[in-house]
Amino acid sequence: MPPAAEDRLAASQAAATEAAAEDRVLERARGLIAAAIRRRWDQGLLARDPDGVFTAFLGAEHIERLMGGGPVEAGARPRPDADPAAADLPREGALARLRAAIDLSPTQVDLLAVLLACETDPGAARLMAYLGGNQSQFSVTVDLVFEAVYRASTASDMRASALLHADLAPGAPLRRLRLVTLDGTDRAGLAQLIRLHGRVIDYLVQGGGIEADLTAVAHLFPPVPPVGECDPAHLAAAVQAFRAGDRLLLVEGPPRSGREILLRFAAARIGRPLLSVSVRGLSPDRLVAAFREALLQGALLVLADVDDLPEGDAQLRLRECLDVYRDTVAITGSSLAAPRFAGLRPLTTLAVRVPAHGERARLWRQHLGPSEGLSDDELRRVAGLYNLGVGGIVAASAAARDHAAFAGSPVRREHVSLAVRQLFDSDLSTVAARIEVSQTWQDVVLPEDLTDSIRSLVDRIELRGDVLGDWGFARKLGKGLGLSALFSGEPGTGKSMVAGLIARELGLDLYVVDLSRITSKWLGETEKNLARAFDAAEAGHVLLLFDEADSVLGKRSADMKGANDRHANLETNFILARLEQFQGVAVFTTNLASAIDPAIARRMTIHLKFPFPDVETRAELWRKMIPAEAPVDDDIDFPRLAERFEVSGGFIRNIVVRAAYYAARRKHRIGMPHLEWAAEQEYRERGSLLVGGRLV
Repeated sequence: MPPAAEDRLAASQAAATEAAAEDRVLERARGLIAAAIRRRWDQGLLARDPDGVFTAFLGAEHIERLMGGGPVEAGARPRPDADPAAADLPREGALARLRAAIDLSPTQVDLLAVLLACETDPGAARLMAYLGGNQSQFSVTVDLVFEAVYRASTASDMRASALLHADLAPGAPLRRLRLVTLDGTDRAGLAQLIRLHGRVIDYLVQGGGIEADLTAVAHLFPPVPPVGECDPAHLAAAVQAFRAGDRLLLVEGPPRSGREILLRFAAARIGRPLLSVSVRGLSPDRLVAAFREALLQGALLVLADVDDLPEGDAQLRLRECLDVYRDTVAITGSSLAAPRFAGLRPLTTLAVRVPAHGERARLWRQHLGPSEGLSDDELRRVAGLYNLGVGGIVAASAAARDHAAFAGSPVRREHVSLAVRQLFDSDLSTVAARIEVSQTWQDVVLPEDLTDSIRSLVDRIELRGDVLGDWGFARKLGKGLGLSALFSGEPGTGKSMVAGLIARELGLDLYVVDLSRITSKWLGETEKNLARAFDAAEAGHVLLLFDEADSVLGKRSADMKGANDRHANLETNFILARLEQFQGVAVFTTNLASAIDPAIARRMTIHLKFPFPDVETRAELWRKMIPAEAPVDDDIDFPRLAERFEVSGGFIRNIVVRAAYYAARRKHRIGMPHLEWAAEQEYRERGSLLVGGRLV
């Protein structure tokens, strides 16, 4: 038989087995309800109206026909030591798998079976309505499931009541994981409405897929080894932690360093699927849904991005779920996450690190595959520029190959850059904005010594793989292998422009951090937002620009007079700690270098001071600011403009653009009168009483 035909036959047989198992569950449930009806008939607690005239619903004859063939004999009460679920329920199918996953008791299995039947089987629903007195608005109450399930489980009513309360206690697994829900807490306990959760119904009836509310934040991986590789010692430790059960496994490391790949290898080794759920901003109900889904799927659970788990109710729900969930739960985040979770369960910590430059080059070569578009030297540059672990390299390589195939060309550097950007853009977009750089180095006029310093800065980024990796300097430096630069100078002297040009030359994206989105009045939130920005920058695909960074780099206060001073000091201390370990590229600009905390200034890799332009520099700036395509009079006296107006490059740009619009409105060529008029307007609007002095 061909393999495809064998697969179809196997799928057909599996579907038939599932259908037969579901039929037996419904039979069992209908039989339990039928036995409860007969008990109430025998006890005179339910009128045996033969035709339903008095009950205005179904009569006894109709009910007898509905109950025909039930597995529980009329009036029969099982022995106290009997296990009706084990005897009568199928050992295969969704309910059997759920029973094994959570170690359900016989009464809990019967409870789920009866509730499922009332949701999906019209006959069972009619029988339950009759048991409740022919309700016109059918609903299942705790009293009805007590009669159908718990009275059938034991000869003692007191014992039956104890079993009911144990199964439906607020801390019981069925309630904690929201497998069943109770409604109407203002009613007496037996009068409360009880239902299966909609996702449990869907799972027991249809099986596959994951809960709709989780699809945006969760991914279910089958138990097969992923593409990539991991450290054998880490893999052995992860497998041991999963097999031990009832633990927390913290896998720490930078984003895309290979944490998820390690856990997928461990799950494949054990032979179970892996459910990875991002808890960033996750509501308490969805956090419970993650545990419930892992239980239904028989999957190992990974809670990703735990540094961003909301405090308060979400943390409480996590603790509650861990109380009843037996498997080891893996969490991924930074080392700062450990104290938040250490007291919940025994904690095993694994640190996944980004491999060295030579290893990264090998991984890029392996996963990009043979390509005519990237030479070995270019691959080494890629490995040095992008500080990615195996997870990021695998994902970026696949995306780069896809971009190249779509373009019909070999994999090139721009395909890799686009792929890496897409990995982290969602993280950065919450705290920073990507800026397209249109200028070139020809648009910049700087002193020669400053130009040399900028060139050396570019070399430190472009060649760090060679120097730090191959030449062994990383071992000597130990920490802080990234590059953090402080650009200081008066407004308009070109600090931000040079940062953008550096990014463009290196093929990095320029992201300008929005300090208004980073700073928060809530304790710890500013540090969390800064950490997200630094983490993304450390992957090496961006140059992170903190423009006007005085607000986050300010001097710490020794004389703290209130909570604001303590909060500001905490932010500065956090940045100090991150700069010590920083692996990425970040530029901080300031107009007032004296306002920067000295400890932060010392930890900057380089400090470039942008001077106010002198007359010769200003003349060149005037000349270069006018595009070659613009219509210009021949009599523009650039030295005269530079002599008369003592302004920086930023103001020169504003003046030239204003003059261009002024000339265009009059259909003139740009000339001296337009430029002088625009300069005078700029001075007046800036509040200067004297036209021609230094404008800052």
